[in-house]
Amino acid sequence: MAARDPLPTPGIVLGPYPEKPDPDTPAPWQAGLMATWAALPPVAHLRERALRAWVARVRIAQAQVPPFPGRAFRDALLGVRAEMARDGFDSPACERACAFVAQAITAVTGLQLRDSQLMAAHVVLSGRLAEMPTGSGKTLATALAATVAALAGVPVHVLSANDYLAQRDCDYLRPLFRTLGLSAASIAQAMKRGERRSAYACDIVYCSAKELVFDWLRDSLLPPPVGPGPDPRNGRVLRGLCMAIVDEADSVLIDEANTPFVLSESYAEPGQIALCRLALSLAERMQEGLHYRLDERRAVTLGDAGKHLIAAFQPDSGAGENAGSAAQDNPLWAVPRYRQELVGLAIQAIHVFQRDRHYIVRDGKVHIVDATTGRVAEGRSWSRGLQQLIELREGCLPSPATRVIAQVTYPRLFPRYLKLGGMSGTLTEARAELLEVYGLAVDIVPSGHPRTLRIAPPQVFARSEDRLQRLLDSVQAARAAGRPVLIGTDSVGESEKIARLLAAHQLPHQVLNARQDRHEAEIVAQAGAAGQLTVTTNMAGRGTDVHIPPQVAHNGGLHVVSCQHSSSRRIDRQLFGRAARQGQPGSAETLLALDEGLLATHLPAPVKYVLRHVSRAGLPTPLVLARAVTRFTQVLEERRLRRARAVARWQDQQQSARMPFGMRSEAAAPESDRR
Repeated sequence: MAARDPLPTPGIVLGPYPEKPDPDTPAPWQAGLMATWAALPPVAHLRERALRAWVARVRIAQAQVPPFPGRAFRDALLGVRAEMARDGFDSPACERACAFVAQAITAVTGLQLRDSQLMAAHVVLSGRLAEMPTGSGKTLATALAATVAALAGVPVHVLSANDYLAQRDCDYLRPLFRTLGLSAASIAQAMKRGERRSAYACDIVYCSAKELVFDWLRDSLLPPPVGPGPDPRNGRVLRGLCMAIVDEADSVLIDEANTPFVLSESYAEPGQIALCRLALSLAERMQEGLHYRLDERRAVTLGDAGKHLIAAFQPDSGAGENAGSAAQDNPLWAVPRYRQELVGLAIQAIHVFQRDRHYIVRDGKVHIVDATTGRVAEGRSWSRGLQQLIELREGCLPSPATRVIAQVTYPRLFPRYLKLGGMSGTLTEARAELLEVYGLAVDIVPSGHPRTLRIAPPQVFARSEDRLQRLLDSVQAARAAGRPVLIGTDSVGESEKIARLLAAHQLPHQVLNARQDRHEAEIVAQAGAAGQLTVTTNMAGRGTDVHIPPQVAHNGGLHVVSCQHSSSRRIDRQLFGRAARQGQPGSAETLLALDEGLLATHLPAPVKYVLRHVSRAGLPTPLVLARAVTRFTQVLEERRLRRARAVARWQDQQQSARMPFGMRSEAAAPESDRR
């Protein structure tokens, strides 16, 4: 049923391709003030009271819904759809629509929606973000919000973390949508353009945020949409940017905010590979502190000695005949700024980017590992020659050079939606930035289950060897009690190191990292069995539901051991959220070492000295001190990343002011998703 104007917004006219114009970011002080005000206890309490009052009205309306399915139900729903399409999501018709959909969800899935799920759906329909505890049923809450919006005639995009989750949720919920007269489809990377156009024509579309952004970029290269006609969208696959519901919103909107999504084409750049070999040869001769230095962002700054070494390089003095010929014949090498930047990238390729942490080598190719999810970032590559430098260093066949056709980032795209909302289990820490960048306020939805997760105080050890010994003790104690254990690490290399330790002590286990991403579903399915040990990277941090049988719940549930010091508290909370889901028992603990991670990078030397002596004396680290040092270093890292995102947004805005939207330079984008 077509809506006259389901999203009345001043200055926005719904045409053949509705979307907002290129957004202006509000002043940081305005967003920060609003986020601080919204976080005050009295204001948060008022919001919760309003949500509970709204749920009470929906429950009253639900008691009056005709039996499902039936003619009376369908006739009443048609009237609600027409009223909601006319009056919008703030009308009483929206409450009745939620009641109808809740009744249908119960009939189709057999699951009764909890108050927290109704609240989350209302928050999303209000154009806000809902923080729901992990295991609170975000899938059905998202389905409720998407269905109500689609009933009002609004095309809805439900954005998941990856193609697998998009297809899984769409297949699970398609019977619900069908019974309500709605169409649904999911987008996969292998789909052709015609298939995508047919999928986007459905009322509800499930897809990954990456797939949507590339479809939008391809559409942006076509002529602008025109008025009525056989194809008013001029061949575009999307129907516009009407409404999006973002699952794991903080991961998409914050953690991936700096990643440019690039449409590129290959081209031949004569002598580029030879120049990269030359730059690597020069970088291997340089010493940190003498020829260059690395700042806190691991960026390279060449000193006078380094610049002199590059300028004084003689082709016949090393690096091979090909490299010397390239230096003589390629005009780019004659440009001081170019050769200094290329050598700086070569230094990063050798000393900053680490195999099995930042990337893996599989099937003779270099694959970037997403730092947030722990998964292989398919299609992502480094720019400005860094990709080729790392491939040469690893002995892989270098990728061809590419040039940018179109480029955009999430902070430039998502504010163009007429209505935007989302959910996640960890939004509180990023609420000021979400409000500043996207204009999205955060509501904390009260849990429908009692808090049963027992979190032990963090333990800090002087050496990584001591930490591993404590890990073994914890694992063996949990297995003896018949409990499964999930061990979280921050890299592929660390996960495999712990796996070797477990194997040396004859402890059966499974490993889940970027190398095993094709077997993720099978590994997760076994992770909740009694005595099962699973070593994982952040792949098990989001979108992973570890099912435990009743006997395991009786024994105490899943035990999570975090052997990583994440760059954000949100990531730690996501990992701990794998345990004690939906009111089940569970526990978690954190084991850290002074010579690894953020403690080694950010902790002042005097504090390290005190902690080492306490540890060597065999005394436990005082609880207050352990919590203080872990929290202090994490806050420093969060602040550093927040500044880096702010700088990237400023650079993106400066470029967009000089270039048409969608067309961007990649000068400030060392890593990008490419198609």
